Amino acid sequence: MLHSNEGAKTKGGIVLGFLTDDVFIADGESHAADVAECYGEVYKTPEKLFFDPNDPNSMDWEVEMELEKGDIVWFSYLESKNSCQILCDGVIYKSIPYQDCYVAKRVVPLGASDVTVHICLNGYVLCEPKFLVPISPLDVVSADKVDKTSTIIRYIGNAPKRYLRESYTHIEDLRVGDDVVLDHKTPLYLLERCGALAAFCGSELFWVVQRRRIGLILNRGK
Repeated sequence: MLHSNEGAKTKGGIVLGFLTDDVFIADGESHAADVAECYGEVYKTPEKLFFDPNDPNSMDWEVEMELEKGDIVWFSYLESKNSCQILCDGVIYKSIPYQDCYVAKRVVPLGASDVTVHICLNGYVLCEPKFLVPISPLDVVSADKVDKTSTIIRYIGNAPKRYLRESYTHIEDLRVGDDVVLDHKTPLYLLERCGALAAFCGSELFWVVQRRRIGLILNRGK
């Protein structure tokens, strides 16, 4: 079941959500992905995932199904826009490929209270953006620029067992808090683009990075 940002408001009550058929100016500061429906509640999952290196219809990596009905899952903006959708009893359901799902939140009963657990899917890692270190006391520009070469791991899950391309590999021993170097070809995109509408962890924004894109551990997390 899809979460909708149409008419959505910030935590301060300001309306930021756009109508779903709005047209965005090509060179403007706003972008359709800022308010794209990028998460929803899991209603149904496939019984089994398909991985076969000899089949062109295979997933790109071998992983286990980790989603359960009722989970809140975050997925690709592009798939959110282009996937098959069904309107049933006023509720929109979308069919999202499992390999385009990034992370899920699950509420687990624990005694008298509930605990929320975070499950990174498909070998994806959520990372905290870093900013460039000023090169001198006179450098007042670098601290506002994002460092696209390294990042800090904040959420991590199970790694893929195998990849469709045998040349792909990854670092096994990654931990939360690790300061890591990214491959220079790493496509960087945010789990949620707008902090005012973010729902995963308050207003914090995280990079979504494939585990195999991490090339080096600079410093271990504390």
